[in-house]
Amino acid sequence: MKKKFLVFMVAAVLLIPLTLVAGTKGKDEGGEAAAEAPTGTTDPLQFYAWIFMPDKINEYNEYFEEHWNEQTETHILPNLGYVPAMQVKIMGGVRMDVMYNFSWNQLRWINVGWAAELTDKPGVNEIMDDIIDAAKPLYVTDDGRIVSLPYFLAPFVTMYNKELLSKAGYDHFPKTKEEMYEMSVALKEMGVKNPYIAYWNQDFVDRYFFIYLLSEGIQIFDDNYDPTFQNDPDTKRVFDWWVSMYQDGLTSPTIMTDFISDFSIMMQEGQAAFYNLHHYFLKGLVEADAKESANITFGPWEPGKTGTGLLIGEVLQLGGNSPDQDRAWELLKFYSWKNKEGEYHVPKTWAIEAGLLEPYKGFYKDQEIVDSFKNWIDWDQLMDIVNNKSEVMKVRQQIWYPEFRTEAAPLLHKMILGEVSTDDAIEQIADIARNAKAATQ
Repeated sequence: MKKKFLVFMVAAVLLIPLTLVAGTKGKDEGGEAAAEAPTGTTDPLQFYAWIFMPDKINEYNEYFEEHWNEQTETHILPNLGYVPAMQVKIMGGVRMDVMYNFSWNQLRWINVGWAAELTDKPGVNEIMDDIIDAAKPLYVTDDGRIVSLPYFLAPFVTMYNKELLSKAGYDHFPKTKEEMYEMSVALKEMGVKNPYIAYWNQDFVDRYFFIYLLSEGIQIFDDNYDPTFQNDPDTKRVFDWWVSMYQDGLTSPTIMTDFISDFSIMMQEGQAAFYNLHHYFLKGLVEADAKESANITFGPWEPGKTGTGLLIGEVLQLGGNSPDQDRAWELLKFYSWKNKEGEYHVPKTWAIEAGLLEPYKGFYKDQEIVDSFKNWIDWDQLMDIVNNKSEVMKVRQQIWYPEFRTEAAPLLHKMILGEVSTDDAIEQIADIARNAKAATQ
């Protein structure tokens, strides 16, 4: 298998390619001439992914090659800038057979032909039957089209340092945002540098727009995907809290540009006490054997009136320009679901190695998977969050959503920085949503 690690860094509006090649065409890892393509195959299948445990990605595709008598080429790009980098390649005619995608971007690529629908693929209904109901909107459109298969499933959770809270005089996780603010002030006075951290960068800040409103029981969009959050007076309260957390020095001053590695260090060293991101980041924190690892856990809800959080899941799609979709479909099914023996080969490995959840019913019945989670997280509490305290926001799968998030993200940043009032931000974000939707009708 040919392994390509193609790294793109975004500088201003330019995409600058930095190519690192591990392995060379026609050579295996030992340097010997590679075998010819197996009988019955044509060109290698082209697999595109973003950087997350790249060695595992290559292992999975090597397994597929061996058990399906196939050939693949794996291309790995960074998470940040992944969508524009992929778009440049697709528009340039680069072949893509199977690819990672963000759920908010999948329908757009279906619409322009960059990804192929899966509705009529053999065996797809069996896969859909294995997916829990709460997660199905991530892969199926409102009119019943199947547009992707799961890569992973993850609720956002608030991780926290219970020992730091105890030293500040608190023996419980905050129930409200106001209480979290109060705790953060006490932590700051105690010497905790950045009491609250979250991944507020431009690519992720739209997630927190949903998390913070969902947790208060605010209807954000109606069933027709028209914005309604602007009509709820609690929205202003939430946005005022959001701004205050930053303006009052209760977050990292560089929170909008910090990297996940920065946040990990802050939590591990006791420089932060609250951290909101996907559940699986807890695994790295508690297993790091760092100064505060033993004190870090996660809250049973999102602070707010309802405590509801956001359930997300990124996806795998079939390339719209794949010249051999039958072969590509076999790779997609294996990578997302099961091997030939009916085992969750890739999902199970992701679970044990990285703490990723999957939406498959059988996944939650596998005792080895469950036991692996129990080593680092409260499994029952996590399942309660997935099943009862988190929601998939279907509006994020609408075809106009990429335009909405592109315009809303910098406005949210301006609001946090105090350059736009919360009142104006609320009205402008609602207008952005209405205009983005109208542009597609």
